[in-house]
Amino acid sequence: MALDFSGQNLRGRNFKGRQDLAGANFSYADIRGANFTNANLTGANFSHAKAGLQRRWVIFPVLLSWLSSGFAGFY
Repeated sequence: MALDFSGQNLRGRNFKGRQDLAGANFSYADIRGANFTNANLTGANFSHAKAGLQRRWVIFPVLLSWLSSGFAGFY
């Protein structure tokens, strides 16, 4: 039987190397920052799942780009 993670908060969860995710249901789940490295996701359902980086991992590059733009504009 396939695993059902639908609607769950899986932010930052580690599925690395786990082999039994074939056919798993991740619909409407929050998978931001989840690690699926080397996991078998054959037939997995990711419909309407929230994906991407967690907010704390986005803030630093944005601030760094603003700082770089400021220096470039100054010179």
